[in-house]
Amino acid sequence: MVSFLEICKDMEKKLGRKLQDNEIRFLQWMYKRYKEEQPKRILELG
Repeated sequence: MVSFLEICKDMEKKLGRKLQDNEIRFLQWMYKRYKEEQPKRILELG
């Protein structure tokens, strides 16, 4: 599983700048959703 810190660093690298507060909040929301959905997908595939 990818960590939230890895996602932030990757996005900063792709953008070529530090993330803004609203971008960090959006990524936090996305990461939370990802963690919630991941177990459901594993069960569906298994």
